[in-house]
Amino acid sequence: MKVAIETTIHHKGNPRGAGHAEATVIYIDHHGERHERKVTADTENDTKNALALTIATLALKLLIKPCEVELQLGNGYIKSCVENGWLEEWKQRNWKKSTGKAPANVELWKALYISLQLHRVKIT
Repeated sequence: MKVAIETTIHHKGNPRGAGHAEATVIYIDHHGERHERKVTADTENDTKNALALTIATLALKLLIKPCEVELQLGNGYIKSCVENGWLEEWKQRNWKKSTGKAPANVELWKALYISLQLHRVKIT
């Protein structure tokens, strides 16, 4: 099944601060009917990347079977980490970057990684 996930992220503070994120999961069923499911996430004192990782993972967890997903996230760092294979490299190094240190928000990256294994995801 093809699914689109549209996200909106509002964050104040640099690098940490308060924020709110919403995701809408959109799909067309086998009868041609459009369906939407929504999920939200909030933070009081975290980074915009952490909020984006959280909302992406929550949205993907709404999908109960493997799907082809277009995830509109608007986060170039997360997109680069996935598309350039950095996420896979971190996992192979026991969740360490080439510097030997864990990436920031490592638990959120691990959760996203699991969801990416279940679905074919294109991040835009």
